[in-house]
Amino acid sequence: MTHLSLARRVALSALASALASACGSSSASGPAAEATPAGYAITTTAGAPLAGVAGDALRLSIVRTMSDGTRTPLSPLASVRWTSPATVTALSAGSTPANGILPPPGAAPSAMWIENPEHFSSAELAGVLWLLDAGAPQTQTLRVVATVVEGGVSTEVSVAIAVGPTPAGDVARGGSTYAANCAACHGDAGQGTAKFPGLNGKADNLAGDPAWNPALMAITARSDLDNRGVSLDAAMPKWLTRLGANGAVLTTSEFADIYAWLKTQAD
Repeated sequence: MTHLSLARRVALSALASALASACGSSSASGPAAEATPAGYAITTTAGAPLAGVAGDALRLSIVRTMSDGTRTPLSPLASVRWTSPATVTALSAGSTPANGILPPPGAAPSAMWIENPEHFSSAELAGVLWLLDAGAPQTQTLRVVATVVEGGVSTEVSVAIAVGPTPAGDVARGGSTYAANCAACHGDAGQGTAKFPGLNGKADNLAGDPAWNPALMAITARSDLDNRGVSLDAAMPKWLTRLGANGAVLTTSEFADIYAWLKTQAD
């Protein structure tokens, strides 16, 4: 009897272990819980850090965040409205406003969205944040806010973007970059031509006017707006997407180099 009872106990124990193993195996191989939408996040389109310097055109996008930590694109039917900073509507070419319409510099970083139908389509400017000024002290954060409407539901999403000062320009590099990209239209010394304005340090030219700075020059070159918010002549290249002579889109640092060189040219 004792031997038989022990055998039964061994058999029952083996059966219990087999059942437990089977249950565990079934659970492990069963379908994982499906990720569900959890919210939204603002990112850079290129996946770069959420940071920039005065003069940058930072292209942002919004993605859906999921319960498992992953991110997915918005539905094509979703709409996005950027609500902060303010949007600037470009003035028509040839306008002479009494005051500029760009956000003025101050203690905090300043930036804007642009509506500029004269030179760009809405798609070309979608999500492009223009960083005008870093404020003081240096490297502060700028709050960016958007409203997402998806499936009939409106959601506000925001992010803080670090904004630093425009890089110091290098005169030697600026001369080379200017010669390769700008001289054909604006003259070999930035003096201007019959069709295109002077940019050098001579009085009343861009680099000779205290109302300009390297950041504004970088913004103007990319946005086709002057420092007062007036649309430039349509002949101005779209440096927002146009490739430079080096085969890449010119950076804010390169525009700062050009500005530094132009300051040295006054003839």
